[in-house]
Amino acid sequence: MPVAHPDHLAARHVARRLRRSILAGLVVAGALAAGTLTAPATTAEPAADLGPQVVRTDAPPSGYSVTFRYDAPDDVEAVHIYGDWFYSQPESVTCFDCGDGRDPSQWRPGDIAATPWKTLAMERGDDGVWSITVPLPAGSFRYAFTHDCTDELATGCTLHDDPANRWQIQPQYEGAPGAVRSTIYVPESKKFPTYDTDDQAPPRPNKTGTLESRRYPSPQSTNPVGVHDLVVYLPHGYDPDRATPYPTLYLSHGGGDHSIAWTMQGVAHHILENAIQDGSAQPMVIISTDFNGLPGGNEGYVDELRDNVIPFVEQNYNVSDRAEDRAFGGFSAGGSRAYTVMYDHTELFGYHAAWSAGEREANEAQIDRMKAVTGGIMIGTGLQDHLGNIAENSQLNAAALKAAGVDIDEHNVPGTHTWHVWRPLLNHYLRELAFSTTSTSLELDVTPAGHADRVTVTATATVDAVTTSITAPTGKVDFFAGDRHLRSAPLRDGEARIRTSIDKAVLDEPVVAHYHGDDLFSGSDSTPVTVR
Repeated sequence: MPVAHPDHLAARHVARRLRRSILAGLVVAGALAAGTLTAPATTAEPAADLGPQVVRTDAPPSGYSVTFRYDAPDDVEAVHIYGDWFYSQPESVTCFDCGDGRDPSQWRPGDIAATPWKTLAMERGDDGVWSITVPLPAGSFRYAFTHDCTDELATGCTLHDDPANRWQIQPQYEGAPGAVRSTIYVPESKKFPTYDTDDQAPPRPNKTGTLESRRYPSPQSTNPVGVHDLVVYLPHGYDPDRATPYPTLYLSHGGGDHSIAWTMQGVAHHILENAIQDGSAQPMVIISTDFNGLPGGNEGYVDELRDNVIPFVEQNYNVSDRAEDRAFGGFSAGGSRAYTVMYDHTELFGYHAAWSAGEREANEAQIDRMKAVTGGIMIGTGLQDHLGNIAENSQLNAAALKAAGVDIDEHNVPGTHTWHVWRPLLNHYLRELAFSTTSTSLELDVTPAGHADRVTVTATATVDAVTTSITAPTGKVDFFAGDRHLRSAPLRDGEARIRTSIDKAVLDEPVVAHYHGDDLFSGSDSTPVTVR
């Protein structure tokens, strides 16, 4: 079957990166103006205020550093910062928690952020404030502080978030997991490039949406009893009265996290807004769920989605109630739940994504259900994720499903069992699959052309977005008879049409219309039409 030309795809990705680089530059410029980002200096003074300050150093290894200042209680004798910024060469990561484990000042090209987290000692200044300057590559990072902790891995030590940089949404119930709730974003240096993480950059203030912490009725919930929590992100410009309802992305966290994880650690809302600004995703509502305190394991979680979460969301927000307009994604323990949704409750969502989860072999009935998915299915992992052989098992499972005839978008990235993997996997899902699927149909009209061996063919292709959308697919459609290219035509109001005179013999091969796709929508092929 015809496929999109690789030059078209390459140009598409180059244009996206250029737009993201421009956006990142605007974010940095805004930070400079606000005083939260310091211009290059050979001898930078520590920040006067508490909290983190991103400093552009234009020095190796990464061209940026972050100065952290923390005011601990007077009786604390030692403070360490605890962060997810230790690095290893991929070949050294041969098991979970293995690797070089170098601190960020020793970052090398090709490094991956590898577990475990470790601590770095801070120094107390004359003003009593503890500080440390950490050179960091580009990306989003979490951190916390320890008091009088002697263990390098902070094992058994209490973790304290940064009062000057605490996440804007906190759990609504006692005992919610996830102790590290302070984050920082570092842009990429052009002089010392590290990672392309512009998609994670906080959008400009006038381009941000709204985060909401909501509580909904849940007869199943045991903690809190009778109610449960979720975090809602409404995209920039969300209109509760828009005639066309929004699509909805439902996300599940992993073990040890809860509903704030996907926006705090995962910066899912930043990734979405940057994709929207690039023209690579349409505005959607994000629902970050919480599987803690729900009985019944994976099936109990699906019951909660179907019976409580989805009805609450569709009653309270301007979102579509069509399965084709819902997407689901989860990682680790949430990835296992994603497989349960994908295998056994496929009809709930039009798009499915399972990340960093090995999962079991699918049976024939499950495979048949997945073949019927109208949107798309993504499977991905960190290539050095050795927690329970996840990297190997995820790839084996994807290969088995493809061999069984299931259309899988497999996308794997360098990395272990960390948010440094799950953020780019979500970015790929939003830009390349979720709510981008199209369907192409073809009608042919064949008439004599005034010569015994020739006919006139009028071919009309209709391209529709599978997801309800205010934007229609654009671009062009190519028409083929077997391997022979007949002609191309642009899409106008969802249709592309050609009229051409050809030899009758050409129609011995079936005719296919191939839509190339655009930045927002994926390409698709019509069912082959046989004339004779």
